[in-house]
Amino acid sequence: MLLCIFSIAPMALMAFLAAGSYIYINGFGLTEQEFSYYFAFNAMCASLGPAIYMKLSRHISVQKVITLCFCILAMMGVLTLTIGSTAPWVFALIAAPATLMVIMMRVPGTNLMLDQQDKDTGSAVALIQFFAMICGSAGMLLVSMRPDALIANLGMIQLSIGIVGGLLWFVVRNRAFVTDKLVKSH
Repeated sequence: MLLCIFSIAPMALMAFLAAGSYIYINGFGLTEQEFSYYFAFNAMCASLGPAIYMKLSRHISVQKVITLCFCILAMMGVLTLTIGSTAPWVFALIAAPATLMVIMMRVPGTNLMLDQQDKDTGSAVALIQFFAMICGSAGMLLVSMRPDALIANLGMIQLSIGIVGGLLWFVVRNRAFVTDKLVKSH
């Protein structure tokens, strides 16, 4: 179940990566150079994910951090759908937190999944990466289904992953296979 929950999150990130240049260049009319600044802003925000998670997890339970990530991802989906097409800077200020949430939950998600494995960690990591890439590829495919509505497609993906992932997480977050491992690792 954890593999499913944490494998669908990259759909939102990979959908952004697939559609971002088209949204900024074709949709907003930016030059390739201008796009690179917006993309660099997103990448910079993403790079903060692990550090922010580590600081938050000292004060907030891992379960709450993950729940918060799914909730914020869903909210960014709503904002992408409603105001994401108004201006490139608005889109960037929505896309960056969505990316940040995916990256932030990657750290505890991977830890939780690896904690389930007693031996052969290499195979577990390979499975985690494989399913994240498969789901990410699905996100890339889904965002391009309606090429004339890339922002709306991305918003629906963000919203859907936030809701579905959040609901699945809500089902398992207090189960023994999660809580027992959290107690032992802290």
